[in-house]
Amino acid sequence: MQQLMTGDKEVQRLRREIRATRRELDVYRASLERELELAAKVHRSLLPDPIRDPRINVDVRYIPIEQVGGDYCQVRFADPETFFINICDVTGHGIGPALLATRVSSEVRYGILYGRSPREIVRCLNRFIYDHFDETDLYLSFVVARIDLWRRSITWCGAGHPSPLLIRGDGTSVEQLESRNPLIGIFKDVLDDEPEGTLELHCGDRLIFYTDGIFEVNDAEGRQLGTSGLARIAAESKSLDLFESADHILDRVAQFNHGPITDDRTLIVAEIP
Repeated sequence: MQQLMTGDKEVQRLRREIRATRRELDVYRASLERELELAAKVHRSLLPDPIRDPRINVDVRYIPIEQVGGDYCQVRFADPETFFINICDVTGHGIGPALLATRVSSEVRYGILYGRSPREIVRCLNRFIYDHFDETDLYLSFVVARIDLWRRSITWCGAGHPSPLLIRGDGTSVEQLESRNPLIGIFKDVLDDEPEGTLELHCGDRLIFYTDGIFEVNDAEGRQLGTSGLARIAAESKSLDLFESADHILDRVAQFNHGPITDDRTLIVAEIP
């Protein structure tokens, strides 16, 4: 009988400990949820608003698969005649990649405000990530483009990022702005012998910047959309108003995709009126 009473007391003690542990877990879970919500708000605050300007129009979409992700983009005037677009994708998901994306935002903004060229922005960003985050195993793909609105030209420099698309005004010609350099943060020196490119722009030309979550989707037979499939969809959308085209592209990608989305998706569409 004594053993039974002792056993009952032990069971009751263990139950109390379990209840206390569950309460502690609930408090920790609620705290973590609040931190994630705050991180998501900070991350989303970095995302640019649409731009309607007589010289350039821009629209942006960002769809994370978790509350926070590693995608980041920026669009801004450096001066009245110079416009920058940049986009990056940090490896992984969650708070760590989101914090690094936030840090990339300030580093790139600094480079733009100080008048650096696309190749210099890539070089400086790579050196910064390599020097300060070498042991984190976090890397990023990145591309930055400078648009000269007076001369109507674009100069870009990409580092392991999916090539932006240039859809000419007639909607029949699509060019890829190739990324010529490796991922940011892997090597101390990142620039290739010809790290950046330049092309002329014309009225009606449309630019598409995106992360790999947009095109790395598969249909029911396992075929990937790929950049060629995305280029077809983007060319189809050329007949639409710029501020309708981003949603059209994302809808067409969703129709193609079979199964759950497994990566963040960021899309920038810009047009020279």
